Amino acid sequence: MTLPVLGAHTFGFTWDCIAEEAIERLAAAGYRAIQLMATPPHFDPWREDAARMRRIRALIERHDLSLLALDLASSDINLASPSRDVVDFAVSSYAAAIDRAAELGARWICVGSGRRHALLARANDRLMPSFRDAFARIHDKAERAGVPIILENHPQGLLASAADISAFLDAGGYASMPVIYDVANAFAIGEDPVDGLEVLWPRLGIVHLSDAPKGHWRHDPLGSGAIDFAAIAGLLTRRGYAGQIVLEILSDRPLHDLDEGAAALKRHGLAFSLAG
Repeated sequence: MTLPVLGAHTFGFTWDCIAEEAIERLAAAGYRAIQLMATPPHFDPWREDAARMRRIRALIERHDLSLLALDLASSDINLASPSRDVVDFAVSSYAAAIDRAAELGARWICVGSGRRHALLARANDRLMPSFRDAFARIHDKAERAGVPIILENHPQGLLASAADISAFLDAGGYASMPVIYDVANAFAIGEDPVDGLEVLWPRLGIVHLSDAPKGHWRHDPLGSGAIDFAAIAGLLTRRGYAGQIVLEILSDRPLHDLDEGAAALKRHGLAFSLAG
């Protein structure tokens, strides 16, 4: 039986250390699949340093790691802005991130659907044409670079729900594009993560796991909030999920809480591999 691979995101280390140190710490802890947050001071995708790219790639290869994806912080860019200049900056930022992902040997570039103003009526309908165009531009760049897109749900984005993502990909001709389904992002909009996983099941490339209190958007340690990880683990086990699972936890003790999260998944009966 092929087991899902459990990996870790460096997001929790963003303010504590540079990417190289986070990678070293995760490798020492036994993780072999990682996802890299591309935001200063952790890792700056806008300031190309060819020597540093070579050092990071050598570090990844020395530890036999799989770099699943490179992420831009949603606070740094916005593909759902009504401003053309803001959208153009976001597209150029993704272009830079795609180049860095190619240099580092990442499997995917993670793309979100921007940050629309939740208080503006009909915001999605008004912003969607601009987003579709921007997404197509990023997709073309990613295809040329050989680093395919993996699309993530985001509670502030135009594609917040599993159904929204599925409809967008089908309508846009991206039916084969994989998806990151973040259970905490889904929980923040009131979506049952088990239902969302079912909707996106054929498209799942990565499942992001973290916890949150009901009604809040957080990425807390597993078991500290209200997300039903027993139900999620049960679904993944029952359906024979064999893709990537990434713990994305923001806390004062990121490595400790990543390891505790792995232990919690085992207690819920989820078997996994750490080999990327």
